[in-house]
Amino acid sequence: MADDDAELLTLFRNAVRRVRQAAVRHEDEELHRAAAEIGYAVCTVRRGHGQPCLAPEDMCDCPVCGAHPGQNCVSLPGHPLGDRPFHTERQHQWEKD
Repeated sequence: MADDDAELLTLFRNAVRRVRQAAVRHEDEELHRAAAEIGYAVCTVRRGHGQPCLAPEDMCDCPVCGAHPGQNCVSLPGHPLGDRPFHTERQHQWEKD
């Protein structure tokens, strides 16, 4: 059962990432919203059962630079990335929701 859950979670994560990548590629805000709603619903249920889901950078727009999931953040004055692909604020975004 645990192996089945892990496989389903991997399938879900990969599918959401593909939708996000397509949304970025086609600059399609509707795809971003659909992926966000699907991810939010599934992750809310999983977290309610104490199970992990998606990483914040796979779920949330960056509050600093506006990067969508599927996009890396960009350095801005006062908000350098250093060697990280995401702003710290983005990684902590889900905890606030």
